[in-house]
Amino acid sequence: MRRNRTLGICGALILAAVVGLPATVQAQTQRYELVPSWPQIPAGMFFGTRADQTGLPCTGGGSRQFCLTPAQKEANDRATAAAAASRAQAQAAQGGQAQAPRPAPRAQDNVFGTGVSGIAIDSQDNVYIFNRGTQTVLVFDRDGKFVRGGAEKDAQGNQIAGGWLHSGEVDWEGNVWVVERDNHRLLKYDPTLKKVLMQIGTPGVAGNDATHFDLPSGISVLHNGNLVVTDGYGNNRVVLLDKNGKFIKQVGKGAGGREDKGAGPGEWNLPHQAAVTAGDSIFIVDRENKRVQVFDKDLNFVRQFANPGWNPWDIAIGRRGTDRIAAIADHATEEIHVISLDDGKILWTTGKPGQGPGEFDWVHGMAIDSRGAIYAADTYGQRVQKFAPVSPTAGR
Repeated sequence: MRRNRTLGICGALILAAVVGLPATVQAQTQRYELVPSWPQIPAGMFFGTRADQTGLPCTGGGSRQFCLTPAQKEANDRATAAAAASRAQAQAAQGGQAQAPRPAPRAQDNVFGTGVSGIAIDSQDNVYIFNRGTQTVLVFDRDGKFVRGGAEKDAQGNQIAGGWLHSGEVDWEGNVWVVERDNHRLLKYDPTLKKVLMQIGTPGVAGNDATHFDLPSGISVLHNGNLVVTDGYGNNRVVLLDKNGKFIKQVGKGAGGREDKGAGPGEWNLPHQAAVTAGDSIFIVDRENKRVQVFDKDLNFVRQFANPGWNPWDIAIGRRGTDRIAAIADHATEEIHVISLDDGKILWTTGKPGQGPGEFDWVHGMAIDSRGAIYAADTYGQRVQKFAPVSPTAGR
């Protein structure tokens, strides 16, 4: 049985008129609507990778034609198998009810690759789109107007591996972090996206010690500048670094390596992405365990939560970090949810498999701006969609 997407709108309208409701109660009354034609991509720019910009072997067709290195193909196959298992479990949790079928691929003007991988927000509500293509990071304002692009080369002038860029973050000083997944490194750029300020990890060298990663998936920045790295596609660990990239500690089963999967507190089966609150509580998506684990600023385990049938891939908390809600990318059903950070309860849901408006094809990245708008990236849909909060009194 599917969830009630309106959450009792009539009652919500009455509740919304009450002054001083707690943030979580207010969130239960909130609805969102799709903002059409967001963003406005300038001519000559695009999400994904065009055929003439890669010499890699390609397979498939239409919008799902892939140009992958062997490591990328291995990771893609692993993700595909895990996603299929997640959908089967979600179907079983719904009593065997069949899910909506996957849409047929669209032909999209000779577009190759796998589109958008992640999103981040800065203090001015500029939206940073981490693109799996030669145009690595594209920045738009909250109205969808293009601001700038960059982060395409490292400090030595080498093109970074945008073909499998995974995610990124904007820190509290406006610097931009890029997770160059297949190259096992993190890159820190200045706000202009032109200058590399720091590199963590050794390009092309995987490991699980204090100075190496193995296919890292995400990065979050605490208010003191410390870094939380989900080292999840090769390793099974979460690493805490200081603002200079020095190792502080890690959390995982055993050494946190490729075979060190676990389902206990502080153990992982593909830690994927994280987000932080104003008080530096860290909410981390444990992707293949289908849960969210919560830690304090020193990476000490606090609690965990899950919802039946879901498979969270990303979590976003507003930059203020005080709203007590988060947005979740749920790959099991190709939906996005708003959840309560207090107990993980789902407060609002939208989406279904597809490439039409309000639909998702491998929903992978989430962000929330200062006005409460939610941004969702679907990788194979090769786009970002914006959902703006609707006044509870709208239409009365």
